[in-house]
Amino acid sequence: VWRAADELHLTRSAVSHQLRLLERDLGFDLLERIGKGVALTPRGQRYASDVRKALTVLGDAVTRHPGTGVGGSFSVSCTPGFASLFLCTHIGEFRQMYPDVALRILTPRRLDDVSNTDADAFIAFGVGNWPNRAVELLCEISFTPLCSPTLLNKIGG
Repeated sequence: VWRAADELHLTRSAVSHQLRLLERDLGFDLLERIGKGVALTPRGQRYASDVRKALTVLGDAVTRHPGTGVGGSFSVSCTPGFASLFLCTHIGEFRQMYPDVALRILTPRRLDDVSNTDADAFIAFGVGNWPNRAVELLCEISFTPLCSPTLLNKIGG
């Protein structure tokens, strides 16, 4: 579990939680918990073997059909600050991985605006209460009010 967590850049508890959810969805135990460790159950070993075979078939299909990668367009709506400070630093890598995807960055007027029908994905500030949207928390944000000394002196300190 810890090696999977390292490889996926997740915490061990996040990986354990996902494994429990997968076991719930499958309807059987994949892992046998032994002290602080885990081992695949016999049924889990068979399932893992089937998944490996399926992934091999998918990988082989990609190599047999080169040049038919991901294409089309993808539009992301996010604040100008997020676009310039984070997304722009990763666009080159994205273009190398997906050269046939036309990427568009849309910048809304409000931090919590998720209304643009041209956007495929939104990165917005808010409590995540957007009906008809799948929401995932990226990180907690703390805001601190700031005031320039000039303005502070102008309004009386």
